[in-house]
Amino acid sequence: MYTHKWSAKDPKAAMVLVHGTGEHHGRYEHVANYFNERGWDVYTGDLPGCGRSGGKRGHIDSFHEYVDTVRQWTLKACADAEGRPVFIMGHSLGGLIVTRFVQNDEKSKKLSGVILTSPCLQLQLEVPAWKAHLAQALNRFWPTLTIPNGITPDMVSRDADIQLRYRTDPFNYHKVSVRWFQELHHAMDQAWANRDKLDVPMLVLQAGDDFLVNAKAVENFVDGVRGEITFRKYAGLRHEILNEPEKEQILNQMEEWMNQEIKRNVTY
Repeated sequence: MYTHKWSAKDPKAAMVLVHGTGEHHGRYEHVANYFNERGWDVYTGDLPGCGRSGGKRGHIDSFHEYVDTVRQWTLKACADAEGRPVFIMGHSLGGLIVTRFVQNDEKSKKLSGVILTSPCLQLQLEVPAWKAHLAQALNRFWPTLTIPNGITPDMVSRDADIQLRYRTDPFNYHKVSVRWFQELHHAMDQAWANRDKLDVPMLVLQAGDDFLVNAKAVENFVDGVRGEITFRKYAGLRHEILNEPEKEQILNQMEEWMNQEIKRNVTY
């Protein structure tokens, strides 16, 4: 798997960053630059089948491939941090991966906190029953068959420049496999079933005008988490809140929340 680290000059803490469906880590360079300037090392990479990483484009055999990859990034960040705080942030599909990692892996207990942006916990568009049955059949006989993911540039951001770059980025891939689709839905079901295992501080930031993720479902998910959690929904913003015109405001809020968590841990 392709991994990358954006280094701060004098690091005080670290962040692991997990990208979303069909994209790659390079789309978050502006996020990394923001946190590098404020003393955060940023660890990331391209998920299996994405960007510069190996594997069939848009395909996984099991969702565990994603979770295992994020586990390796996290272990590296924690080892390098040598006791400094480490947070993890996941966007969309990355938010679901991070959720499953925290729910299942004891290594996540090393984290100081979790940030999810527009996490993929329920899709906005309902899949017709006949399509779901067809996908189940194809999953047995032709699991690597890829189909368009249905994401259009205007769904991700209101920013015309972001839309153009999303469409023309050679490292973006706009298809997913039948197996990927099945594994995604199974992972979402498991995330809901194991909400009681989310026991680290969490900040969940959700786009209010999300065409891809069901914003109300994310809010309901958060309501059922028993751990310490902060939820904010941004009216009018589309799916990629860190690529919206208001991104600076959101980055500021992320940094403020992480700094508060660091101070709270030092105090207690």
